[in-house]
Amino acid sequence: MDALASLRRRPAPPAGFALTLELVAAAGARVRFGYWRRESVERGTVVVLPGRAEFIEKYAETLGDLAGHGFSLAILDWRGQGGSDRLLRQRHRGHVASVDDYLTDLVAVIARADALALPRPWLMLAHSMGGHIGMRFLRQEPGLFAGAAMTAPMFGIRLAPTPAPVARALCAAAVWIGAGTRYAPGQRDVDLGRLVFARNRLTSSPDRYAAFRQCVETAPELALGGVTYGWLGAALRSIAVTRAPGYLESIRTPVLILQAGRERLVSNRAQALVARRLPNARLFRFPDARHELLMERDEIRDRVLAAVLAFAQEVSRVRDPPAAS
Repeated sequence: MDALASLRRRPAPPAGFALTLELVAAAGARVRFGYWRRESVERGTVVVLPGRAEFIEKYAETLGDLAGHGFSLAILDWRGQGGSDRLLRQRHRGHVASVDDYLTDLVAVIARADALALPRPWLMLAHSMGGHIGMRFLRQEPGLFAGAAMTAPMFGIRLAPTPAPVARALCAAAVWIGAGTRYAPGQRDVDLGRLVFARNRLTSSPDRYAAFRQCVETAPELALGGVTYGWLGAALRSIAVTRAPGYLESIRTPVLILQAGRERLVSNRAQALVARRLPNARLFRFPDARHELLMERDEIRDRVLAAVLAFAQEVSRVRDPPAAS
């Protein structure tokens, strides 16, 4: 069945659908992990890797869609954000010393998913920073995922007018003098007064932006502000790692890159370069989409989700679940 036609059926998640939430020990932090196993029709498990400053609750609609289409689910909050352990007393500051720490989180969560025997095949669905971490994981653990779909992956960061080498040097200097946990220029704590749809760079859907804002109002402890010098330096160093000769060429997992045409946070040029270097990748561009493609208005989001479903079927060679009688 055509993926978009299948999506238009909008199968509801099973009655009583709800994630089980727990804390998983990763080196240096407890990471919040959510999972759900579908008891009847099984299409495998989608492992969702959120972006920076995101949290599990923000993915409620997408998780419900995937459950309705027959998948079991796994998702995490990265250390320092959402319901996972915060790393600083100033809990709004987005900080990490090394992206390797995020990889440690993912290894711990994958081990837990394996212990729970969440059904195979496994498909990665990663957004923004989650896409960068996911790409490094595919290099580190080849063969674990049947495929990886990535929405607006952070393969490069838009830093204009500051060149990346200058930004790396500034971050390194800040860490060296002991200022690594301070906010980078232009970054600040969460301010609900600034979460205004008209000035947002994430989505053109007022309804989905309002739902996100409601999440933050209802559970402010999940919110995260801007990034520190330490976080930015760690991200830029890790991006440089993936650009080394042979790094991307060694990743054989099928990868689907979904690009936002109206992107203002990550680098579309870097996404195109990565797609060309990966042996088994394709890139789809959504010209009218902003950064958060799975929070976009229906006419965009439906096509994004359809692309993910078609990709999942292709890489895992599964059939659509039968229609309810």
